[in-house]
Amino acid sequence: MMMMMMIQDDDEKKMDEVTFKKLFPGLQRSGTQIRAPERPNLRVICFANAGNAEDLFTNEGLGERRIVSPLLTFCKNYKAELLSVQLPGRGSRRNEPWDEPKIQTVIREIAPTLANELRDVPYVVVGHSVGCWLAVQLVDVLKSTYGVNEPLHFFLSNFPAPTIEDKDKPWRKNKHLSEREFQDECRRWDVQEVVFTGIWKIYHPLMRADFCLFDSYENDLKEKTFTSDVTAFHGTNDRMISKSMVEKWETMTTGAFALEIVQGGNHLFPLEKESKIDWLKRIVAVIEAKVMPSIVA
Repeated sequence: MMMMMMIQDDDEKKMDEVTFKKLFPGLQRSGTQIRAPERPNLRVICFANAGNAEDLFTNEGLGERRIVSPLLTFCKNYKAELLSVQLPGRGSRRNEPWDEPKIQTVIREIAPTLANELRDVPYVVVGHSVGCWLAVQLVDVLKSTYGVNEPLHFFLSNFPAPTIEDKDKPWRKNKHLSEREFQDECRRWDVQEVVFTGIWKIYHPLMRADFCLFDSYENDLKEKTFTSDVTAFHGTNDRMISKSMVEKWETMTTGAFALEIVQGGNHLFPLEKESKIDWLKRIVAVIEAKVMPSIVA
C-alpha cells in the first residue's frame, strides 16, 4: 500500500510539472528560474494582450530587434521569478482547442498550479489589455478558493475596470462581424497592418478566439474587491480605451491608486520598443520603491 501511494505521489508530481511547463514555457528562457531548494524573493505573474503570447515578457529578441527588458533585469538581480502565462492556441500550445474561450474557464486551469507557487512567496501581477481582466480574475479565485494572499501590487494597462457596463464598452462583439469588419475592429485596437497580410490566416482564428475573452466575460467582481495597491497605465494615443476607463481601476481597491501616462502610446504600446522599455522601467521603479522594502522588512 505504501509503495502504491509513493508511486501515485510521483505520478501527481510529474503531472504537476507537465502542467507548469505548459502554462509557463518561457520561464527557463527568461533566465529567472529559481530551482529548489532555493525560493525566489518575489514572483511576477504576467498576462499579455489578445493575439499575443507569453514571450511578450520572457523574450528579449535578437540582433537589432533585441529589447533589453528592465523587468527581466530586475528579476535576475533580485532573485525574482517571472511567470508569464501562455494561453492555448499559440506557441507550444498552438494545437490545443481554443474556440470561444471564457475568462473564468481559463482561470480555473491556471489557479491550482499557481496557488502552489504563491502560498509562501510574495507576488505582483502585470496585465496588458484583456490580460488585466485575466489577472484580477485569477487573484480573486486564488484568494476565495485557495486562500492565497492578494499580490503586493497590480500593474494594469490600457483596459477598463471589469465593472464597466455593456453600454459603455467601446468595442463591437466579434462573433457576428464579417472578416472585413473584424479586421476594421482589430485596427481600432491598433493591430499593426502587417498582421493583415499573408500571416492573417494564422492570426485571424487566434484573435477571434482571444477577443471572445472580453466579449463573453460576465463580471462577478464588485468595487473594492481588493486591498492591494494598483498602478494603472494609459497610452495617450489609444483609440479604443479612454483614460477615464482606465481610471476606474481605482474603484476596485481600497489600496493606493496611481495612474501613469504613456505619452504617444497606442493600445498596443508594449509592441513598440521605446514605449515598452519605458513601461517596464516604470513597473520596476514601483516594485523597487514600494514592493521590495516590504519583503525585506
